[in-house]
Amino acid sequence: MAHTHLWRHLWRHLRRPVRRGAAIAGASLLALGSAWGLMPAAPALQYSDGTVAFSYPLRLTDSYATRNLVSDSNATYYLTIDFPAAAEEPLDRVEIALEQGYDPTFRYRLDAIEAFADTPDGRVPLPLGQPSEGCDSRTLTVIFDPPAAPGVPITLALRPVRNPRFGGVYLFRATAYPVGEVTRSTYLGYARLSFYERDRGRDRWP
Repeated sequence: MAHTHLWRHLWRHLRRPVRRGAAIAGASLLALGSAWGLMPAAPALQYSDGTVAFSYPLRLTDSYATRNLVSDSNATYYLTIDFPAAAEEPLDRVEIALEQGYDPTFRYRLDAIEAFADTPDGRVPLPLGQPSEGCDSRTLTVIFDPPAAPGVPITLALRPVRNPRFGGVYLFRATAYPVGEVTRSTYLGYARLSFYERDRGRDRWP
């Protein structure tokens, strides 16, 4: 009876359509999953029109800047994303859009952007593709290459050329995309970063 039940389970699994996300994940995701002690990602949620979506929502759980003075050139913005195993689909990319706060010269150091998997044994670097930045939309796209496997939180380390030139609260909208030809994005939340004007009184000689 046990063997019969097992074969029925395997047959149901094999009859499922093969999705592009599962194919792209490949050996790299299996290797990462083994290193973290996780099972390989299951087939993701797919709509009748072929649209692929995460089976469970991801969310932004933490964000902060290491330096908060305006125009500081040595800051890093850390954004941590909860990426549960229930999401099932590998993470293809994350878009970070500056939606509140004004500085037309604000740019990122694309070659310095990093991403990490927050495993029980510490942070493990994740390989990235070439990030891109839209000047008009003020949107940064961070691409995972290969796509990141679900099951552990992911932290992005974004490094701007310098902090915004004007003090105030800046809101960065984060959106995640699964792997697929046609995908449905997931809104992660807003990274809320505050920047402060320099105390000019401290710059004066006594």
